[in-house]
Amino acid sequence: MSGTIPGGSMPTILLTRPAEGSARFAEELRARLGEVPIVQSPVLRIIGTGAQPDLSDDPVVLFTSRNGVTHCGVTPKRGQRALCVGDATAQMARAAGFDAVSASGDVEDLLRLVTHEAPKRPLLHLRGEHSAGDLAARLRKAGLRVRETVVYDQVPVALTDAARATLNDDAPVVVPLFSPRSAQAFANQGPWHAPLFIAAISAAAAQAAPRPSFRLDVAAEPTLPAMLAATCGLFNAAQLLERESPAQ
Repeated sequence: MSGTIPGGSMPTILLTRPAEGSARFAEELRARLGEVPIVQSPVLRIIGTGAQPDLSDDPVVLFTSRNGVTHCGVTPKRGQRALCVGDATAQMARAAGFDAVSASGDVEDLLRLVTHEAPKRPLLHLRGEHSAGDLAARLRKAGLRVRETVVYDQVPVALTDAARATLNDDAPVVVPLFSPRSAQAFANQGPWHAPLFIAAISAAAAQAAPRPSFRLDVAAEPTLPAMLAATCGLFNAAQLLERESPAQ
């Protein structure tokens, strides 16, 4: 037999990105969905390491996140080339003074972009302490010269009381997860009672997401617009949800 979610409550969207990113994403969601319930509870705190990257050999800089740009700790010289994982990262790198190009995707797309360009100059990956994709090692296998500097760390943060209360209620919770690291940090704090509708930015993020979930969708592409579409789609699906009664 099937039944509705107990109480018929409206789903809540739980945002686990760092505060600034969550606030921007919440604005986009409300522009599409109206005044829906949104709880913001970051599961990672980004802190700079204070590292000072060496640009003396005029490297092509690789950015796999906007956090790398924020905490890179250098002022690029005019025309300093940067190859970036996605459009938002490239936009931020340009604002910081880099001649930035976007791979418009994930680490796999960035890998293809770098190997296609095959720069003659050395490469410098400015990254976080925890970096998915083994980018530098794979580029070295392709015969390219790559250095790495860790410019930020992602420190796990406990969910807020409001987030925990939401996750232990009966109503469904829609959770967009924007990286494997944040997915794992979220999963480590479970399990929860509420039916979870998870939007993962990539297959790797989906792999790290908590199990079981009521529904897990991977975004059509690893971009903010695709994550927005996936999250809205799951919210609408959660509103219409009929599921097997746990008592059956």
